[in-house]
Amino acid sequence: MRRNRRIKKNSRFATSSMGIASLIISAFIMMMIFFAMNSRCSAITREIGKKEKVLQRLESELTREKTHWDEMKVPEKLNVALARFGLEMDFARGDQIVRMGRNGAPVPGQLALARLRGSRQVASVSSATAPTLARTQVRRSRVSPSVVRRQPKNGVRK
Repeated sequence: MRRNRRIKKNSRFATSSMGIASLIISAFIMMMIFFAMNSRCSAITREIGKKEKVLQRLESELTREKTHWDEMKVPEKLNVALARFGLEMDFARGDQIVRMGRNGAPVPGQLALARLRGSRQVASVSSATAPTLARTQVRRSRVSPSVVRRQPKNGVRK
């Protein structure tokens, strides 16, 4: 029976040391998890900083481009650009304007509509007789009559 008592003494010592060892191991594991999470959060913070810098750069570029575009839309700058490319533009004449109603259809009784319908009837009649003539009329109708190329005075384009 003495033997059994010794085993009990040894087993008490083993169980108490196992509790302390498991506590130390679990603390070590928690500490490792904390360092892993901390390093991951630091990496994400650096990435966010880089993305914010890119966003600020793009926003400043957008502001610059908007300012540049607004400067180009000034009437004086438009006239300079038209002169540079040799274009002479004017406002549309009354017979070139088609007014649209609320339903999206043209308002009846306009001169431009009568001219447009008349050219369509001519195109449909001529398409039955000569298909190439109708194609040329359609191509001509795509060109805006208010834009005319102006020849430069010295013969050289800028």
